[in-house]
Amino acid sequence: MVLTWPSIQRGPEMSALGRDSTRGVVIVGAAGVGKTTLAQKIVCERDCEAVWVVGTDSLRGVPLGAFASVVNIGAAPDPDTALTSAVIALRAFTKTLVVDDADRLDPLSTTLLRCVIDDGGVRLVVTLGGRGSRPTTAILADGVLHRVELDAFTRDEAVRVIETALGGPMDHVGSQWLWEASEGNPLYLRHLVEGSWESGLFERSDGVWRLRSRPVVSTELASLLGSRLRNVPPDVLDVLRLVALEEGIDVDVLQRATSPDAVAAAHCCGHLRLRSQGPGCVATLSHPILGEVLREQMGVLAARILRGRIVRAHLAGRSPGDTLRLATLALDSDAEIDVARSVEAAESALDLCEYALAERLAQAALSRGGEIRAAMVAARAMTWQGRVNDANTLLAAFDPVEMSEAESLTWGMWRATALFFADREAAAREKLADMRARVTSRHGWDVVTSVELTFDFFANDVPRSLELTRALFGPGEGTPSALALAASTGGAALARAGHTDQVRGVTTRGAEAAKEVGFMLGHMQIGVAEVFAATVSGQLDTLDSVLERYVPTRQGRSNWVVDMYIRGLAHLAVGRAADAEDQFRRGRAAAMGGGPPIWLTASVIGLCQALGMQERTDDATEALAAAESSFGAHMASFEPDLLLARAWVLAARGEHREAIAAARKAARLAHAGSMFGVETVALHTSVRFGDRSATGRLRALTHSVDGPLVRVAAAQAHSFGVRDGHGLDRVAAEFERMRACLLAADAAAQAAIVHRRHGDDASRQLSAAAARRLAGLCPGAKTPALRALDSPSWLTPREVGIASLVVIGMTNREIAQRLTLSVRTVEGHVYRMSTKLGVDNRKSLVSRLMIGPDS
Repeated sequence: MVLTWPSIQRGPEMSALGRDSTRGVVIVGAAGVGKTTLAQKIVCERDCEAVWVVGTDSLRGVPLGAFASVVNIGAAPDPDTALTSAVIALRAFTKTLVVDDADRLDPLSTTLLRCVIDDGGVRLVVTLGGRGSRPTTAILADGVLHRVELDAFTRDEAVRVIETALGGPMDHVGSQWLWEASEGNPLYLRHLVEGSWESGLFERSDGVWRLRSRPVVSTELASLLGSRLRNVPPDVLDVLRLVALEEGIDVDVLQRATSPDAVAAAHCCGHLRLRSQGPGCVATLSHPILGEVLREQMGVLAARILRGRIVRAHLAGRSPGDTLRLATLALDSDAEIDVARSVEAAESALDLCEYALAERLAQAALSRGGEIRAAMVAARAMTWQGRVNDANTLLAAFDPVEMSEAESLTWGMWRATALFFADREAAAREKLADMRARVTSRHGWDVVTSVELTFDFFANDVPRSLELTRALFGPGEGTPSALALAASTGGAALARAGHTDQVRGVTTRGAEAAKEVGFMLGHMQIGVAEVFAATVSGQLDTLDSVLERYVPTRQGRSNWVVDMYIRGLAHLAVGRAADAEDQFRRGRAAAMGGGPPIWLTASVIGLCQALGMQERTDDATEALAAAESSFGAHMASFEPDLLLARAWVLAARGEHREAIAAARKAARLAHAGSMFGVETVALHTSVRFGDRSATGRLRALTHSVDGPLVRVAAAQAHSFGVRDGHGLDRVAAEFERMRACLLAADAAAQAAIVHRRHGDDASRQLSAAAARRLAGLCPGAKTPALRALDSPSWLTPREVGIASLVVIGMTNREIAQRLTLSVRTVEGHVYRMSTKLGVDNRKSLVSRLMIGPDS
């Protein structure tokens, strides 16, 4: 595969290209941001011959050196005459002059450029602002040239470039790495992508590109930057290497590790940045990519020794600084920090959802006598990474009798959690019962209750989940850590049970508690409950505010996975199947790199449904197989969701009878688990697939489920069942007001089909137009109802009669006997129906008739 680098046009570029200045433009920006590329675009856009002059360091000492190939002033009697002659010569030579890197011109060339600007006879395109440059006021002072500030790419622009070059989406983690390392500099970004590509660090999973590790620079750029470091004095290079290992190092610490003179020299040579931060000052390299080069040049042993110097310099100060940074440096150094500090750092990494790092820090502390506190951090990190058996084995080595109540509580909570998600529910419940018997405080009771609530929710005991949710979130303060843990599952239980009006009260308290205790992943997971509530209730106008409230405030793979799952659900709710697919794919890719397995499975279920909605049968079938293979007893409450995903796959294949059966089975499972909100969605899905038997149950659910969705779904089921086209039109209008565009499109399509059956062509055209308009708001969506709308023909009255008998499973001979026709005549009608409906076998004909225009 060959990487194709796109040209991403940004706002300043559009401004420069559209500017009709008689004098020209000056483009200001750092090295590598695309100044020369933009200058080339301007010349190309104006379709003119241009003369190029380039300022270089090597010609800075030569008067008019850069212009030597363009003008020849000969033996002019004085500088003024020489410059006047040069300007006249340039006017005769060209109408457009490009001066690239004008900040590197010699003084006389700069003066000549100023004269050309003042003369106005030549249109100019000037670039300024390379590495270490100071744009001259002679060019910028009076604003004669239109000034364009060209910045580095924004993050979104950088992602567009990366994904265009790769020919597909990039997962959030990898794109963040590339963005941070390049700081959006287009040149550095390209070299990072190409270097990582050459090194085989890119891999594609489910259509999404991922990086196996942090990116590396290309050989070309590494050689270029390495050459700039060859003449750097050893003491300055030592400073740069230390900063490469701890970007943002405190200057006092850096001076203790080296010397004040070396730090000052590194700053003066332009390789080191110093900036104020709080009461002190920190040091960073001139660009993160220089750090990549320096780290690649270091050997493992040398880097270990350097990190040790940094750690000892930190410890030698009055305040050792950030514990997590210090402990992380110490991991791969020849220095040690005390065990308590290592465990504290591991807990901080856990709070940031950096599970692999948290486990490493905790294991390091354990190896030096860290005991139960370190073991619990390691076990939690293992559990979040899906290694529940490892977590259980580690915790089983400790005796809770020797622990304090707080330690025993945490130990029991995470051991029970590991057992539960290893599909050992009975053992997990037993451990939970032991914990409840030992706790003596309200705090302990709340924590045990929050864990029990989680188990009940995932084990599909929603009534018990609701009981515990109301107990935890009832009157009284409550324990913040317990509320933070329980809000996501308690809120989800309420939403899925149809009690959506109660969800916000639980999620609000839970989100506040999560922020208070620093459980940021818990805060993100609470957002899932709110999206469930909006979807089940039909209050889709609340989705925007939900997505605004639950934006990851910290980086971390797990936070990103949950964020993309939330956004995928929101897109599904409004019918944007293609956008939902994109989010679920990205979430799946991020989860595969180390995110919580439960979110991996949930993302794949959502992906399967999004693909089914687009009739992407092969991809949807593959996703369904992946979801079913990763599904376990610990996700029992999501079995209706898995069945609904299967229903969409069947519908995409044209097996509508089987799709209806799967949706109705999902509804029965949801009903058995008291998930009446999910039951509503499942039954409504079966109606969308052509089911005419759901009216009674949906009407009954209007008494159990909050929000307008269930009422409108029941109206659709009734109107479709009695073939009331105008009733379906009203349903479509209500769904549109709810922002449920795909639901509205399906109802309008069904209305058009019914109008066609009744011979009401005017109404049919209006309904069909509405369906197509609404479907246009749902990119990629192709549902059975929309497919039926596009049927090339409709059935005759005789064919309708035969079709009704085919659907109930009668053979051609039985139909012939029932209607007093010959078998040959029935066969002819069946053949013509198959031709009209585009199917080639009886099973497909039956499926097609289930939702067809005259079923």
